[in-house]
Amino acid sequence: MSLDVQHTNHFFRLIIQKFENLAQWIIFSDIYITLGAIAFALSNTYFLGIDWKDVWIIYFLIGSATMFIYQFSRWTFFKKVQEELSKDKLYYWMDEHKYVVKLCLVLSVVVGGIATFKANIEGVVVLFCLGIISFLYNVNIPIGNKILTIRRIPFAKIFLIAIVWASMAVVLPWVEKYGWSWDMKMIQLFFIQFLFIFIITLPFDINDVEVDKEVGVNTIPILIGIKKSKILLTILTFVYLFVLFLWIDKFFVRNLMFQLGISILLLALLYKTILRSKRAQKWEIMLWYDGSLIWYYLIYVFADWI
Repeated sequence: MSLDVQHTNHFFRLIIQKFENLAQWIIFSDIYITLGAIAFALSNTYFLGIDWKDVWIIYFLIGSATMFIYQFSRWTFFKKVQEELSKDKLYYWMDEHKYVVKLCLVLSVVVGGIATFKANIEGVVVLFCLGIISFLYNVNIPIGNKILTIRRIPFAKIFLIAIVWASMAVVLPWVEKYGWSWDMKMIQLFFIQFLFIFIITLPFDINDVEVDKEVGVNTIPILIGIKKSKILLTILTFVYLFVLFLWIDKFFVRNLMFQLGISILLLALLYKTILRSKRAQKWEIMLWYDGSLIWYYLIYVFADWI
């Protein structure tokens, strides 16, 4: 190999390493998932026929709440199990960047506090309830002489995540606009997007099998096995596309480009899950599946534009 080729290869390896370092910083700091939460809420705001300008304040609420809950839950979980963990790079990153975690927590509290005074009371109530669920998920609850940890209840992890995220993306924009007058369009979309969040969360559980075993969290892959979990995920992916397209035909304007884009996105994620979810690095899993929330919105915008 010539010297020029060696220099070129070294240069590209440096570029890739710099990209990976930057991606890990954005992902592990929870900036990435915060943007995903806002993007997913925007997508569902459009689905519900709500002008985003009428509910703009909820995006600050969603962003600050997402940042706070993720930073708080990961930090408290990290503090509990840091002596036990030996495999999860996320918690090593947190240990090395404590100042980033603390800064993000402070900023999320400040922004969220200001946004709370601007939002309608219905939206604040919904977000408060979701915050209580998220908080209880991460703490030990004393019951008599026993300690209850919700995240250790079988399947609780994925179901609570799906409930919170679907509520934040669908219910919160709705109540901010219309109050407590719910209708079937919103309720059905909630369950459809609950399924979407379930689908993109299950690969995290597959990837986290060894860590979850260490700390005693009973997830679907631990209880039924990785192979059966992938079969379940395949079935749910096609069910999601079917019910989403039915909902669009009934309540929304059919857009074949959007349907094609979402189908490609879900099938690409399924392909990644089947082939790579178990052995991929943590930041790669977060890049793919948290990123799907952003791609969901971009697909909608592009399909609507053309």
